[in-house]
Amino acid sequence: MSFFKKKMVLVSLFVILVISIGAIAYASGQSKPDLPIHKVVNLSANSLTFHEIDKLDAFAELIVIGYATEDFRDREHVITAFDDGTMQSFHTNTNIKIDRILKKPDDFPSDQNELTIIEPASVEGDVKYTVNDYVELQKGDTSVLFLMKNTFGDYGLINDNLGKFSLEGITQYSVPQSSTAQVLSEYEIFRDSVMEKYDLN
Repeated sequence: MSFFKKKMVLVSLFVILVISIGAIAYASGQSKPDLPIHKVVNLSANSLTFHEIDKLDAFAELIVIGYATEDFRDREHVITAFDDGTMQSFHTNTNIKIDRILKKPDDFPSDQNELTIIEPASVEGDVKYTVNDYVELQKGDTSVLFLMKNTFGDYGLINDNLGKFSLEGITQYSVPQSSTAQVLSEYEIFRDSVMEKYDLN
C-alpha cells in the first residue's frame, strides 16, 4: 500500500473515531436521566405568615394568576455557600407565564405576561432543600401567586404554601404529603377565601 493510501486510511479512521466519540458524548448527555429525589432537607425559618386573605392581600406587592413554564428540575437552582463550604442560602428561579394581574405596584407593566420569581426550594443531585415544608410550583398548574420584591429587586413568593393556590383545587402539591388533617383543613379554608375574594369560583 502506498504512503498516500495509508495516509488516507489513517485520516478516515481518525474522522470516524472523532465522529463516534462525539456521537457517544452527545447521546450520553441527552439521555442522562435526572436523579430521583431521595432526600428532602427541610429548614425552618422565621417568616411572617398570614392566615387571613385580607392581610395577605394588603402585604403582597404583586398578585398574579399564572403558572410555571418548566419542570422543577429544569429551573435555575441557586445554592450559595460560605468559604468553609457550609450552605449559606438556596432558592429556585422559576419562570412563570402570567394570565392575569390581580394587584400590582405602579411601576409594574399592565401588559407584562412573563416573570421570573424566586421560590424557597432548590435541588442538588438527589437532595431537595425546602424552607418551612414549601412545595414547589408544578409546571402548567395555574395558580394565584402572592409576591413581594426583595432587596435585589426580584419578586419572590411569600407566605410559604399559603402564598400559592391552584385554580384546579387542592392537589398533592398544595401542601406536603406529610401534612396533618388540621393543616389540610386550614389550607382548604384559606384557599376558599382566596377564590371568593378574587371571584375565581
